[in-house]
Amino acid sequence: MPSDTRGSASRRLEIAESLVALAAAGVSPNLFWVAQAGYAKLSWLGLHVLVPSVVVLVAVLVAARAQGHRRLVNRLLAGAGAGVLATAGLEAVRITGFHLGGMPGSLPKLLGVLLLNRFMLGPSTLSNVVGWAYHFWNGVTFGIVFAVLLGRKPLWWAVGFGELVGIGFLVSPAVRALGVGFLALDMPWMIVTVVLAHTVFGLLLGFLTRRWIRDSGWLLASLRPG
Repeated sequence: MPSDTRGSASRRLEIAESLVALAAAGVSPNLFWVAQAGYAKLSWLGLHVLVPSVVVLVAVLVAARAQGHRRLVNRLLAGAGAGVLATAGLEAVRITGFHLGGMPGSLPKLLGVLLLNRFMLGPSTLSNVVGWAYHFWNGVTFGIVFAVLLGRKPLWWAVGFGELVGIGFLVSPAVRALGVGFLALDMPWMIVTVVLAHTVFGLLLGFLTRRWIRDSGWLLASLRPG
């Protein structure tokens, strides 16, 4: 097979792997929406949907490395690492806002209770660990989506992405579950906290992905030769 044909086939395979990675990464942040809408318990979704999506993401990373798809491997790892650190920055703002009365409670603790089906029992050490792990995994998946889809982009792209995530949170059933009404309109300082937290998330995500991602083209740019 001619080298240019092999190269084209390899790039198409990398695109396919990237799309699978994006689909798998998009699972985790939507599970709480699904649970709060009453379609299934978060504990069931965690076991039967979240865990398989994590396995798929790991499998894509392994396959991409084995196929020599360095662009995708770079974006997966950069997005994951940036997502973790960006979530830590977000949490610094959120926790500060909570202590200043700008948040009604700890969403990670609530997530842990729901994931382990302890709603009638309350949080435990294990449920807190699970809830925080899930929260940070969501940050990982958002980082992967940004990195795999867009590559290295100007900082304002990442800030805009972070604010879209924040808006998605505010309109989600998660906010109503915290007892502050639609869009947190019953607690305006929560809106301020969410906006500031996701601004920090976007700034860190953008700064780190610009340092760690090697190419600036969006996903389909990998179809170009070279």
